Parts: sequence; structure tokens; C-alpha cells
Amino acid sequence: MSTILINKASADDVPVIHALLTELELTLGAGDSVVRTVDDLLRHGFCPSPAYQVLLAWQGDAAVGLALFFREFSSWRGSPGVYVQDLYVSADMRGNGLGRQLMDAVTDTARDWGATYCKLAVYGDNQPAINFYKRLGFRLSKAESVLVLDDL
Repeated sequence: MSTILINKASADDVPVIHALLTELELTLGAGDSVVRTVDDLLRHGFCPSPAYQVLLAWQGDAAVGLALFFREFSSWRGSPGVYVQDLYVSADMRGNGLGRQLMDAVTDTARDWGATYCKLAVYGDNQPAINFYKRLGFRLSKAESVLVLDDL
């Protein structure tokens, strides 16, 4: 694998972020349910109090992966953590360790703000993703189920 650079995304990268997230959603078969726009990403991620951060993986001039994540806090642990909302590696780059590199970059970034744990969710039928995260040391939580309340 040729040299990969992983950098924190800037506002100028928002179209690239949007394109990679769209690729991810199409891979998962979720493309029809997505309503996010480039403007949404710009407004919420590149403002005085950003809701998320993105790390982009570059091979030359091509973006080949991303990790979108944000801070969270555990009242049980009494410490901050990081929640990985999206991890994506382009199809032609899978199997080269890029997913692990992106996750390492996320946890390195999160340690800078004092994070002591990392949390994420995967679709229950996405066994390759579950296997990948287990290889990284994640465990399935039997104690939690994800619930969603739309339209606040």
C-alpha cells in the first residue's frame, strides 16, 4: 500500500466528507433514508462549537477513508469518551489495515481530551464489521440497546 496520510478535516473538505459518507450509506443499503446535505455537515461540524470531528485518509489526492466521531460522557464511568459514528474505508483499500489506522488516529485524538473509552454501534446483520471491531478489542454490549427519538 502506498503512503497513506490521515489528517483532521477542514471546512474545505466537506464535499469529500459528504461523498465518502454517501459511499458508506450506499454500501449499507441506506442511501434512500439519508437526508443530510453538504450544508448540514458544514454547519454542524465547522462552527465555533462543532458537533463532530472527521479524520480523512488520503492516498495522494484521493480520499480513501474517514472516521466521523464526537465526544461523549459516561456518568457511570465518570469520564469522557469518544463515540465513532462512521468509519469508512473505500472498497479498493479494505484489507490493508487502513480501518485500524483510522481507529488508532481517533483514539489518539480522543486521549488528548481525556477520553478513557470508545463506543460505537454497528448494524446487527453486519457481521464483517462486528468481526473487525472485535479484532480491535471491542466487545458486544449485552447491557444496552439503541433507542432513537426523531423530530425533537
